[in-house]
Amino acid sequence: GLMGEFMKYLPITLIITLSSSLFVALVINPAMAAFFMKVKDKGNHPDMEMNAAELEAAGEQPIMIRGRILTTYQNILEYALRHRVAVVAASFAFLIILMQVWKLVIGLEKPVEFFPTLDPTSAYVNVDPPEGADLDYMDRIIKQIEMAVGNYSLPGNRNKDLSFDERYQQAYILQKHEKRNGEIFEGPTDFDNIEHIYATARKKAGSSLFSEYSDNRLGIQFIDFEDRKTPSAVDLEVIRERIKDIPGARITVSEEKGGPPTGAPINIEISGEDLRVLGETASQVRSIISRIPHVEDVKDDYMDALPSVQIDIDRQKAALFGLSTNVIGFALKTAYNGLNVSTYRESGDDYDITVKFTEADRKVTDVLRKLMIPSPVGQMVPLTTLASIKYEGSIGDINRINHERVVTVKANVDESKIPGSVAKLQAEDMLRDFILPPGYDIKFTGQHEHEQESRDFLTKTFVIAIFLIFLILVTIFNSVGQPVIILTSVILSLGGVYLGLTVMRYPFGIIMCGVGVISLAGVVVNNAIVLIDYTNKLLERGLDLRDAIISAGATRLRPVMLTAITTILGLVPMATGVSIDFRKMSISLVSETSQYWKSMSIVVIFGLMLATLLTLLVVPTLYSLFATAPEAIKTKYAVIKKWYWRPFEKRGA
Repeated sequence: GLMGEFMKYLPITLIITLSSSLFVALVINPAMAAFFMKVKDKGNHPDMEMNAAELEAAGEQPIMIRGRILTTYQNILEYALRHRVAVVAASFAFLIILMQVWKLVIGLEKPVEFFPTLDPTSAYVNVDPPEGADLDYMDRIIKQIEMAVGNYSLPGNRNKDLSFDERYQQAYILQKHEKRNGEIFEGPTDFDNIEHIYATARKKAGSSLFSEYSDNRLGIQFIDFEDRKTPSAVDLEVIRERIKDIPGARITVSEEKGGPPTGAPINIEISGEDLRVLGETASQVRSIISRIPHVEDVKDDYMDALPSVQIDIDRQKAALFGLSTNVIGFALKTAYNGLNVSTYRESGDDYDITVKFTEADRKVTDVLRKLMIPSPVGQMVPLTTLASIKYEGSIGDINRINHERVVTVKANVDESKIPGSVAKLQAEDMLRDFILPPGYDIKFTGQHEHEQESRDFLTKTFVIAIFLIFLILVTIFNSVGQPVIILTSVILSLGGVYLGLTVMRYPFGIIMCGVGVISLAGVVVNNAIVLIDYTNKLLERGLDLRDAIISAGATRLRPVMLTAITTILGLVPMATGVSIDFRKMSISLVSETSQYWKSMSIVVIFGLMLATLLTLLVVPTLYSLFATAPEAIKTKYAVIKKWYWRPFEKRGA
């Protein structure tokens, strides 16, 4: 899907990187170790030699438990092994508590987001003028928007004694602003974040009514993200407030979206047969949606009352003069669009000679009452004799989806205050009791479809990944219980995910957090495998269960901790926004790209912090529980069996 195309480079990069690291670990590192590492002085044992088996056995000896850290870990692990059921139950209870805390703190207001909300780098003030508006009309409206966005704080901008052109010139006086780093720059507005603005006005708006960026618009370019003192999203709110009372056109503000292209947060398709009924229904839906808090720029693509001139030809009268609708239509087309009658050549260049009405006549309709139509017999017949001329409004474009006529209602959402998914749910609740005419239907599409598709895809991916990991683990350990222990640690590590989202006050991102959870599962599985595999080896050497678990935990404490610490430290710059600009050879404390990856890094960091504790405590506890479970079950079964048959034994005696 769309999100797969956008995110595929991440797994491809990881696959290539991990494959390369495996090659380096198995081939390059041994060669480098043989070249650089030197054998220390043998001292009193100059002739001591060891074969491969002896070297392997010596290298796998359990670590001596001494020192404050290892002793403390041993005491904690022994306590956990004495209260195995309580420790496992407390771990699951802690997971549930963290989930509920996240729901209470974040989940009730912003539970889920499709993609991280980014601070826009540019924005557009779109202008949808009335149908038939000329270029001068649109230019004047855009100039009003420029004055509102420009130096609005200057008194001259609102001085009614000045002419419109004088106030427009006043609006473009450059002002000095200061960036975050102290650098001074001149901007055309009174906003500290706006570096450039430009305006575009065109006579034919084309698809401007419902495109994201209109042909008639004011473009706004913000300064770089690291130079902003305040978020640019705040400036857009102020701009919306300034332009909301400008009459004469439908004016909306749209920001440039980062990440993959998706539909509007609220996108409602109303389908039916009668376009006018669809238009009325869309107007009612639009008024309902507008009442939702933080929903803005509500619009639909229904066009009605387009000014038009309808010429109804009386076929019987036309036939009396030997005329047809085709001949009359061709005459009208020639009058307005023109007809090439000849070519004029000068200096090797050809110029078409076109016959049509003058520009002044084409702008008025009274000339139609003077238009003469030539008949086949050479007689000139007035158009008013053959047809009636009426002024009526007509319907604009007809949009079809799956062969059905559709009018679409769209709305943007201020996702810094409320996620688009929550606003969509509120819209669904408000429209649940909305009465539709028979034969008409309402459907939520747009971003909702992409969101649902991505959620289903990531859910299937996570299940498939867990299943494949389980199959590989069963093959490696030749056991079902030990893979279950490892996958249980993966499930419990989700508590760290919710802890991180709660601390940082982030919603659960379907894309970035979903990728983070899948990445976290891979690291957690690796740590658990290292611990369980060494525990199995110690049991094979004859150690009893308790000693093997404690020795394995103490021996693998350092590699597990190093894996977690290095991974966390590697993700800290991404979570904090610190980045290195290799082009300028400088370190930036604020990074624009970190907006994409911050939620994913937070999920992995906090999840790994909790998962490390789980690996070192809960995994050994579960291992002990699973190892003694068959014997415990057999003992309990014997007790129950003895209790059940006791009355019968007394009766027989």
